[in-house]
Amino acid sequence: MIGTKLKLGVASSILVMAAGAAQAQQACESYTVQPGDSLSGIARSAYGDINFQQIWDANRSKIGRNPNSISVGMRLELPCADGTLASAAAAAPAEDAVEETVAAPAAAPATTLKIGLVTGDDYPPYTDEDANGGGVVTQLVREALATVDTGVEADITFINDWGSHLDVLVPSGAFDGTFPWVAPDCEAGSLSEDMQARCDNFRFADPVYEIVTGLITSADSPLGTTETYADFEGKTICIPEGYGAFVMSSGGVSDDAVTYEKPATPEACFEQLVAGSVDAVEMELRQAADLVSKLDIEDEVAVNNAVNAVIALTVFVSQNNEDGDAILEAINTGLENIRGNGVWFQTVQSGFQAYYGE
Repeated sequence: MIGTKLKLGVASSILVMAAGAAQAQQACESYTVQPGDSLSGIARSAYGDINFQQIWDANRSKIGRNPNSISVGMRLELPCADGTLASAAAAAPAEDAVEETVAAPAAAPATTLKIGLVTGDDYPPYTDEDANGGGVVTQLVREALATVDTGVEADITFINDWGSHLDVLVPSGAFDGTFPWVAPDCEAGSLSEDMQARCDNFRFADPVYEIVTGLITSADSPLGTTETYADFEGKTICIPEGYGAFVMSSGGVSDDAVTYEKPATPEACFEQLVAGSVDAVEMELRQAADLVSKLDIEDEVAVNNAVNAVIALTVFVSQNNEDGDAILEAINTGLENIRGNGVWFQTVQSGFQAYYGE
């Protein structure tokens, strides 16, 4: 969980469409990036909306951790409406060509590492005990650990007192680790007190899932196209009460350099933006897209395509955990396995579809 908890909503991710995408795209095919393209522009052309997250998810090995880092000539997979990839379907053998074989049962590996993890509810679709498989990140952690050949027995418990996870349960050894929390950049020159405490007291697995927090502005505002974080100094940014602020600090701008307006609801932020009483809204882009659509303000807002923060959700273990190295190695090995064999993407897609009914 993120120190100040993000409350995430449904449906699409959102980035502004770059001007001049060079050719039309369609879902369920491959696409070669053209000059002027952005993931959001490709998504709008392919899907008729502003969803880019599934394109990024499907092409992580090529794009990497920054969704803005596509390059001309890059070949991207555009997922089908059901979340599958056209290339995977084409590569699958015909049903009548598959010979049925009965494999000999594999010997079960001896359990060499027992891992007790704690997470909580009220962070859908990433963790929620009532969601399919306990949420997307919960499923990814389970799938990753299930691939480790050395034998791992993992147990995941839901405890909704999020503050106790980092303050008591993991440091005391009651659990080996907790997820999904935002991993801080411990090499950054300055960190908030909360993030510095995480660096001092915990170690982190590789990113399990990454989300994008961005800035939504009025459609006619020059802030919608600036590539300079400092241009937001002196401006008013709306963040709903209880949400975290990440974008400014990720660009080296102190939170003290801007004014934060914090109304009770996400909808109120967009109402203030349209009314002109705030300069931008900071929000996780998957939720922002849904709200923009529901409020029917697509033509009144824009999303800055360059000023944003990529936030890694992952597993924390205590610095004092004697098995910490083995636990992180197991998780990281498993994540590499499921990214390589396609299970990571399939799990993400099925998890979102089950939760949102997409």
